Amino acid sequence: METYIKDLKLSQGTKIFLTWYMKITKVSELEGLNYLTFANKCPKNCNALAMADELNALGYLYPPENEIYVNDIPMSKRLQNVLMCNNILYLSQLSIHSREEILGFRNMGKGTMTELDNICKEHGIQIHSLSPIKQSFIEYHFSNELLEMFMRHNIFCVDDFKQKSAKDLYDVCGENYTLTMQTYYTLKRKGIILDDWQDKYIFEVIAKNKADRIWRHYQISTVSQLLNCNKKQLKGIKSESPELLETIK
Repeated sequence: METYIKDLKLSQGTKIFLTWYMKITKVSELEGLNYLTFANKCPKNCNALAMADELNALGYLYPPENEIYVNDIPMSKRLQNVLMCNNILYLSQLSIHSREEILGFRNMGKGTMTELDNICKEHGIQIHSLSPIKQSFIEYHFSNELLEMFMRHNIFCVDDFKQKSAKDLYDVCGENYTLTMQTYYTLKRKGIILDDWQDKYIFEVIAKNKADRIWRHYQISTVSQLLNCNKKQLKGIKSESPELLETIK
């Protein structure tokens, strides 16, 4: 029998965060997550550790193996607070944040950054600068936020998009459909064609303006979702883009 998050003995804040922000409504959807991967999905303005501890107490979330916990490393209280406030629970998480982003953390001064650099050097953790990625994509005019997302998925230059699909791009863009669509068209204009995958996003099949309208009007993002549309939706989609319905015949 399925267990729902709303039925667990969790604080109301944690329940709201899981169901509304993370879109996790069932306990089974926590499968595959641990403290580290959970913290990576959390925004900076929430206490990922406290929520992870709540789930752990119920037996649903566990610390990862072979990871170096921040609180187990000798460091100044200031640095420890900076890291924990930004949901960096394990040293390896630093590799998905750029040097520029880390320097922008509240209370992260030059001295504290030097301390962190020394700790990372001792434990073999590399913190990348965003500058080389910016240079690689300078003609694309991507935002720093998007370039940070690239870095987190080991995309440092155009060649790193080889053998990537639109589904991979969706994951890179934090499962933000609109951002994925915008990035897809920018890459396509520059001659970067992504690989096929088992489904297709609507923006892979029709023009950007039509794909955008169908998403805004019907919240339909993939061709496979068209199979579940009702007659009223199909009629509206046909008026927007009759050629799109040809893909499911």
